[in-house]
Amino acid sequence: MPDWVMITYSVPTQPSAVRVASWRALQGLGALRLGDGLYVLPNEAHHVAGLQKVAARIEEGGGAVLLFAADALTPEVDARLRDRFYAERTDEYLQSARSARRLVEHIGREESSDDYRFAEVDSLEEELEKVRRQFQRAVSRDHLGAPAREEAQGALLEAEAALQSYLENAYRKVATGDLPS
Repeated sequence: MPDWVMITYSVPTQPSAVRVASWRALQGLGALRLGDGLYVLPNEAHHVAGLQKVAARIEEGGGAVLLFAADALTPEVDARLRDRFYAERTDEYLQSARSARRLVEHIGREESSDDYRFAEVDSLEEELEKVRRQFQRAVSRDHLGAPAREEAQGALLEAEAALQSYLENAYRKVATGDLPS
């Protein structure tokens, strides 16, 4: 079985909805852009199914599409494809780690200013959920196991622990009457 599944397509320039929807769908799948209208993914059944859905939408929108499986011609080409996948996921993971670290800093500022109001608790919980979603999106598109996942996961765990500590302090403040409930 070939290592890669590829999609190449063209869509009308107007309306732009089909072009934008196709691009977003391919990004959501974690497809690697090789050129104008040319994307690649590891050849796995769920990727083929995802690309078939994208292909159907492109055709429904008046576009032309080809979906095919391929092998790299040389080990060097295969390695370059893998390196590009790692680079794209590494970028996503590092962004997720930065977001988690910013949240930890934000929690620290709120603790140092003794701000344990419910509105702040609610805001910090929402921020943590955004970081979790960002991390999960990167995981869902990480088809080859980029090493930066560990760093991002560690930063997320640190943010979760910081928020848990903050929540415990907030509860204590409310329970002891140091804050209005």
